[in-house]
Amino acid sequence: SAAELKQLQTEVINALDGDYDGIIVTHGTDTLQYTASALEYSVCGCNIPVVLVSSAYPLEDERANGHANFKAAVEFIRAKQTGGVFVSYKNNNKEFADIHIASHIFQHSECSANIYSIDGFPYASYDGKKIINSGNTVADNCKGLQFIPFADSSDILVIDSHPGDSFSYPLDSTKAVLIKPYHSATLNTSGSAFQSFCKKAKEKSIPVFVANVHPGISYESTKLFDEMGIIPLPFGTYISAYMKIWAAVSLDKDIVDFVIASVAV
Repeated sequence: SAAELKQLQTEVINALDGDYDGIIVTHGTDTLQYTASALEYSVCGCNIPVVLVSSAYPLEDERANGHANFKAAVEFIRAKQTGGVFVSYKNNNKEFADIHIASHIFQHSECSANIYSIDGFPYASYDGKKIINSGNTVADNCKGLQFIPFADSSDILVIDSHPGDSFSYPLDSTKAVLIKPYHSATLNTSGSAFQSFCKKAKEKSIPVFVANVHPGISYESTKLFDEMGIIPLPFGTYISAYMKIWAAVSLDKDIVDFVIASVAV
């Protein structure tokens, strides 16, 4: 909830003033990616690692990865490689946990407990003895927004692309629309229902964003984005886009300018 996000931000920001090598945040898996992105936008420029640790199953369950996730988080903090916000997580097909940049992790796939970063590359991995950096980097010019007063309601309409959608969504209390496209970043831009929906949003000055569009990608459906007022977001995860739009709404910023700008990445 917004209240829990605000409380967590406060606790982490206060702890960053202490004499610590790192901070571990224990968390559930269901909303892990949302909280991770929220903290990334808040404190990404911090000098020490803030690592979120969860467990896919209760710790007493033999399938649980919570202990492995916690151990890798501790070892990552001890390695003193960099500051920033990360997620420590061991997938079922791995012996040890990976360290992911917080805003780079996708939602869990259906019926799966595994977590993957953008393009499948975590920031680092633990091999049981030491932390091995994958070659990925953390932006050195990143400056977090500090405390974000997340509104109780994001007022974001999220549309998950699926065939047969009538697009009969009400827009009365909507401040932004976020569309999750098909896997190739395509949308049914030729559909009259979708065109009508975008026209209605444009008339109400409600921005319509589409997530997960690779730079330079171009299909027949993407060529109508400008004409329909659809704004492709810089390539990233759907969840990081959602949390950024929610932050813009909560901070009363111009949503389009704020979301398009490089903030805490």
